[in-house]
Amino acid sequence: MNLVAVAAVAAVLAGEPVVPKSGEVFFGRVVAKAPAGATEASLFVGRRRVARRSVLSHRVTFTLHGRPRQCDVRVRWDRDGRLVGRAVARRAWLLHSSAGQAISERRRDPALSARLGALGRSYPGYAAMWVHDLRTGRTAGWNSDTSFPAASVVKLAVLIAALDRFGPRPERSAVWPDIRAMATWSSNLSTNRLLVRLGGSEAAGSAIAQRVLDRLGATSSTFTGPYEVEPYADSGMPRPLPILTYRRTTAHDVGRILYALHAAALVRPEAARRTRLSRHEARVGLALLLSSARTGDNAGILRPPGPAAQKQGWTRNVRHTAAILYEPGGPKIVVLLTFRLDEVSYTASLSLGRRVLALVRR
Repeated sequence: MNLVAVAAVAAVLAGEPVVPKSGEVFFGRVVAKAPAGATEASLFVGRRRVARRSVLSHRVTFTLHGRPRQCDVRVRWDRDGRLVGRAVARRAWLLHSSAGQAISERRRDPALSARLGALGRSYPGYAAMWVHDLRTGRTAGWNSDTSFPAASVVKLAVLIAALDRFGPRPERSAVWPDIRAMATWSSNLSTNRLLVRLGGSEAAGSAIAQRVLDRLGATSSTFTGPYEVEPYADSGMPRPLPILTYRRTTAHDVGRILYALHAAALVRPEAARRTRLSRHEARVGLALLLSSARTGDNAGILRPPGPAAQKQGWTRNVRHTAAILYEPGGPKIVVLLTFRLDEVSYTASLSLGRRVLALVRR
């Protein structure tokens, strides 16, 4: 077969790089297997070539720099200027190389905890906070082990269960639209559908989500049933009573869940065992949370300027945000829960979130 024919076949059979795969997070490192006959490799981000090098072994590694963003990553293989292969990862999330750190909880920072407490006491309601610096293992918190109504933040357990059940390529599964809708804009309907797909019924799926929480060490958290679907649009129609599930969680528990997902994406053995996720499955989960729709209620009460893998929760009584902030100095988990018995003030919760961010990003 001549080189023209080889190029035509390669163009049809384009695969993916080893890292990243389509739809996953990566930390600046691109690795691809060279096809037979390739002498040169070029790295493209979108349509722009950013690197080129000679092929000296069966694998080529590039280090990609630049602002964190979602992008298409393509490696083009050539021999004497002619195409012999492509490897393409679509809609992968580029993060700083510094994001690839996951030091577990090591020491409590009493000074930061005291400052968080001062902020929490000024809030006109109940608040809880948890901070975990994944570069150093330093933690801080206030009210972090106090039980709060969970709202949607414990949907993280459903996300992890679904990525596990419908892997190894969950983004190619039939339930992917529901996984994406639950993770990126917190759809209750999609969550309930996933519970049924996971367990055969909403009750059985909820039991699976509870087992995930227990396995991740979120032992003060409960997942007791499906979510209430939005009320009827026609206000003249009778409305059913809301489903009361008494889901509970703590700021520390939610931090543990986010840590396990992030650490599994870095193939830390304990996190991989607890989540039961492969590297790709965990990285897809982080990419979904990074793509969370930052509009309306789903914009949350922490508004970091940079990329953040985040999950929101809200009802009339609660406003919660749990996030992994991916900053140049390294990743930080920040969880803020707010609650009032009558009606939570979105303005007050957002103001608290801004002050918490300003404190932990110093």
